Amino acid sequence: MEHTAALTLALLIEYFIFMMLVGMARGKTGVNAPAMTGDPFFEQTLRVQQNTLEQLIHVIPSLWICAYFFNELFAVAVGSVFLVGRIIFCIGYRSAPEKRTIGFVMGWLASMVLILGGCWGVITSLFLTN
Repeated sequence: MEHTAALTLALLIEYFIFMMLVGMARGKTGVNAPAMTGDPFFEQTLRVQQNTLEQLIHVIPSLWICAYFFNELFAVAVGSVFLVGRIIFCIGYRSAPEKRTIGFVMGWLASMVLILGGCWGVITSLFLTN
């Protein structure tokens, strides 16, 4: 499960970087806390961070469930697609919101595959071990 742990750490580091980008965008645009609006670039950067947080709540557990009950290398490969998709999403969204689609779709599909893989692994484990 070392690969799964390493990918989980990479996902958390990526999220931490997105948080730092929000702080840097605040400084660049002059949007002072606690304000959440006021400059499109700041708002786009904040949305990247918030969207990523919203997705991590199901991606991290499904990554571990899929890795444990289905196949670790499969789960890590699919989870890596999510990680890269988030990078593409971030770059696209911060340059122009309409450019976020490819990264979003990559991440969304990866998260769905992790959930389905986890479901398949748990269901087959339940029926094959009883």
